[in-house]
Amino acid sequence: MPAITQPYEVLLDFTNDTHDCATIQLLRDYGRNTSAVVLLHPGESLTLVLEAGSIYKYALKSHSKVANVSARSWRDIQCEISHLFAASPPSWTSLRGSTGSPASGVTVDRVWRDYRFNVWNDAVSNYHVHPSIIRSYLRANQ
Repeated sequence: MPAITQPYEVLLDFTNDTHDCATIQLLRDYGRNTSAVVLLHPGESLTLVLEAGSIYKYALKSHSKVANVSARSWRDIQCEISHLFAASPPSWTSLRGSTGSPASGVTVDRVWRDYRFNVWNDAVSNYHVHPSIIRSYLRANQ
């Protein structure tokens, strides 16, 4: 059976299923003063277009808790943010991709606390970058 030799795209959908705001940022930019941060309010989602099989690294933050995640898939994935911050690693069935292994989905590399800065004060909590703006930046800089 012949293998697929041309690159193709998959969708990674992060859904904020928590009661708090969360941010998504490229891991290499985390902690830097960049404008490449997406703020997701409760119930919102962000869909990223990735090249199948490539590894992408993101930092997701809610309050002071940060999850460093790696994404690598050959099929579309839906990922609920609450699962990334769970006390135990997420079960691969909770990341609704078509397969059930870390090599084909989202892996939580590290969950930690960052008290250096916090975007949850009243002045900033209403700030929102439109996802279409950040998608083009994330895609161009991966």
